[in-house]
Amino acid sequence: MQHIDVTPEIRISNGRCAMLLRSRTLVLGDMHLGMEASLELEGMQLPRAQAIEIKRRIDEVVKTDPPKRIVVLGDLKHEFSRNLEQEWSQVRAMLEHLHSMAEVTVVRGNHDNYLATITSSLGLELVDEAVVDGIHLSHGHIANPGRPLVQGHEHPSARLFDGVGGYVKLPAFLYHEQAEVLVLPAFSPLASGNDVSTLLAGDVLSPGLRELDMGEAQVFGCSDIGLIRLGKVKDQGKGRRRA
Repeated sequence: MQHIDVTPEIRISNGRCAMLLRSRTLVLGDMHLGMEASLELEGMQLPRAQAIEIKRRIDEVVKTDPPKRIVVLGDLKHEFSRNLEQEWSQVRAMLEHLHSMAEVTVVRGNHDNYLATITSSLGLELVDEAVVDGIHLSHGHIANPGRPLVQGHEHPSARLFDGVGGYVKLPAFLYHEQAEVLVLPAFSPLASGNDVSTLLAGDVLSPGLRELDMGEAQVFGCSDIGLIRLGKVKDQGKGRRRA
């Protein structure tokens, strides 16, 4: 696991999560548990293996850098309209697993309409925003979040091209130093990510980011061998960065 401190208070890792160093708070989001069941309703069949992989990666992160608190930064579940059977079992099991390792707070995301039914049964806190170490933790779908801010929602990714036009797509962090905003990549292995270059055309999901010049945000790609500094959003695609 490789780490980079983007501020003296916030550390990111290629495990697709952040650590608030003062309070040892692990922040991760956009797990989208139950996505397989939701896609089955649309006629797509996927092995129901996402939750196993997410748990494995969380265990790896926690073993490397043990937290005292874990904040789930929204979109813990995938289906908007109800709690699917897969979500009931996987979300409950995931929250119980997280709670066995640290104190847990769940921030509500735009996919989490019925999540309170599950969190309340476990006695866990479900909030629209948390403030830890003076840092605002929000999913990203609500307007006017405070600063400094750590959020999810955008599912950023970046592309590395080879010499013949092929490319690999990496989940990515975005860090806007002037605005004090860190955007996390999706923790879900099935959420392929939105190319950060689309931000230059104003394709921004989060209301709190729309007034920012996102071209100035730094891009950190997450790979199995570590974090890759990819410059600023405005530089993505120039000369087609080579893998």
